[in-house]
Amino acid sequence: MDDPFEVQLRKLMRDAEQQRPVSADNERLERVLHKAHIDGGIFDLLSLFARWGWVLTEGLSKGIEHRRPVRRGNDSSNQSRD
Repeated sequence: MDDPFEVQLRKLMRDAEQQRPVSADNERLERVLHKAHIDGGIFDLLSLFARWGWVLTEGLSKGIEHRRPVRRGNDSSNQSRD
């Protein structure tokens, strides 16, 4: 299965530089794709850690709120049974 981004890059490079050998184009394309994948991967990791941080802070804040058991102020259900 071909990557449409890679196919488009190869076409653009072929059109721009017809006189260069194929091996140089492939090496250049590999460098460009490698840099793009590294940049995308770094962004994805930062986004993932930011989401984890948000989830952990929300969970901790809700957990702190419910740290102690809640007492009912007016427990009329127990009094009516007696």
